[in-house]
Amino acid sequence: MKLLALAVLWFPITMALLGFSMFSLVNVSETSLAQAPVTTVDTLGFLNDSSRDYYRVVPYPSEDIRAVVLKEFFRVYPSPLVDFVEVLVKQADIWGLDYALLPAIAMQESGGCKTIPTGSYNCWGYGIYGDKTVSFGNFEEAITRIAKTLKETYIKNGLTNATLVEDRWTPLSRGNWSYSVNFFIGKIREIETKLSST
Repeated sequence: MKLLALAVLWFPITMALLGFSMFSLVNVSETSLAQAPVTTVDTLGFLNDSSRDYYRVVPYPSEDIRAVVLKEFFRVYPSPLVDFVEVLVKQADIWGLDYALLPAIAMQESGGCKTIPTGSYNCWGYGIYGDKTVSFGNFEEAITRIAKTLKETYIKNGLTNATLVEDRWTPLSRGNWSYSVNFFIGKIREIETKLSST
């Protein structure tokens, strides 16, 4: 009987003590925080003043570095695709492509969209032969369609690099097409390396 009475009293007493303790901790913490002096740490203290100013004004990049690389690439090789670098990167991610592949093919096929059939938005020479021209409504539609085609028609069938893609994309090229595509992929990699090391 004593054990039962002890058990019945133990629970409410424990809960009351726990509530009081929590109330006291919160109250003490708020009072202490309000009165505690604020201390700041200068994490750039090891730098001289001019270096310190440089690091304080350089913002953390909010863009995907690949988009930054492609913007620089299209600055060097001017192209209207400069306004669609985010779309190029996004579609490369969606379809599991190297983000440099579509820009490199566009450079080989049309000088980066400089010489394309009027109003076609087709910078990739896709479906252009003889009198036939495949056209798109805009660059975004073209990028989406070309990325999907590269994945589903080429890469899924084992054509996983520019040399293998060439055999089907432009079979009469005999290595010139893939050489040029690989050249431009190399230029994108150079910019990527340069930007990564700065």
